[in-house]
Amino acid sequence: MNCPVCGKEMERGILYTELGRGLFFLPPGGKVGFWDTKRSVEQRGGIILDGPYHTNWVNRSSVHGYICRGCKKILIEY
Repeated sequence: MNCPVCGKEMERGILYTELGRGLFFLPPGGKVGFWDTKRSVEQRGGIILDGPYHTNWVNRSSVHGYICRGCKKILIEY
């Protein structure tokens, strides 16, 4: 896949987190609380990539995407 910004070849990989409540895209100032649900996150303008999790167990979240090392952009699909 070529970068839509600079046209260089992009590398496939994953965006990964561990020991969290999930993986989210949030508007500026956004936070995810322990009891937030998918609906409550989306109502505040967030996008859920994985989760939310409501346990104290080890949670690992990941989402596939592409990185451009030339212009430092990441593309992800949700």
